[in-house]
Amino acid sequence: MFHPHAIEIQDFPHYRLLIDLRSAAAYENDHIPGAVHLDAGDWSLGGGGERSDSLSTRPLERSTHALPPALASAVASVRLDQALLVYDDQGGRVSSEVARALRWRGWSVDVLLGGWINYRRWVLSGLEVLPRLVPFRVIGSALGSETSRVLAALRQLGHQVLDLEGLAGVPRNALSVPVGDQPAQALFDSRLLQALRDLDPRVPVWVDDMGARLGSLALPGALRDALAIAPVCPLQADLAVRVGAWVEDEPLCGDADALIRAVTTRGRMPSPDLLARWHDLTLRGDRVALLSSLLQEHVDVCYQEDRMNFSQRQVLPPLQVDSLAVPALTEAVHRWMSPPVDGPM
Repeated sequence: MFHPHAIEIQDFPHYRLLIDLRSAAAYENDHIPGAVHLDAGDWSLGGGGERSDSLSTRPLERSTHALPPALASAVASVRLDQALLVYDDQGGRVSSEVARALRWRGWSVDVLLGGWINYRRWVLSGLEVLPRLVPFRVIGSALGSETSRVLAALRQLGHQVLDLEGLAGVPRNALSVPVGDQPAQALFDSRLLQALRDLDPRVPVWVDDMGARLGSLALPGALRDALAIAPVCPLQADLAVRVGAWVEDEPLCGDADALIRAVTTRGRMPSPDLLARWHDLTLRGDRVALLSSLLQEHVDVCYQEDRMNFSQRQVLPPLQVDSLAVPALTEAVHRWMSPPVDGPM
């Protein structure tokens, strides 16, 4: 794991609990991974007037009243010898008051150094630094569902994997996943940085072969640059094996017309002759031939056009598999990862 001083900020995993005191909308847009949300917008923090909830109008740390129920519930499982971190986006006005209240009751509490603005600067800075320090290894395949299966096998075997698709909330080139299911760009950035910080930079990290975007989300420039020069492992499997896995992973494979529409919106436009052949296969009900043509004559071709720089990168020994089913694939990956010293690692 990268040392926190490598990117000059507190080590968040050090804290037993992180409390986000911003609005619900701000929390949904972005928050420190693992933080719990407590909306302090209606709390009376020591000013005049009537209180709006269970807090006294006296300062929290001197109040004899109980903490607000949500705050009390959040800290109930935290021992007094465990640290907490609180933050807001109001210059520390709310988080400092809450921190004092909790300290007065015996907890060890820090306020986010530099506030939320500094956190966002740290995220963007970290995303420029850490990707350049990670020894990435890329699984090269036209379908994201294929590489997802390989990465799952690698993870099961104990290898380091960066799950960009999971962080982004959408598999690469999955045709039936609504973009609206994805997190906001800022939250994706936060999750990505935390995932990068959790990696051991001394050990290869396996990743899907990404373009510049995952659905509505953009990959940081430094990460795109790192993946563009990382060694590539081509995945090789018979077309029938790939089609079978595609049917299992992509719901649109059951709707030929919808699949053709979705596929033709990705990459270059197929020729009129190829489109006519697809529609003819649809009318004949020959789904296997249709999927084989879509994959081999369009999806694979678009992928190769997008990855013309493969010839300029280090190419690892290909991963040849007879099946993309979990047990057989895991065994194939295990054999592939156990060659002589000059093999794929």
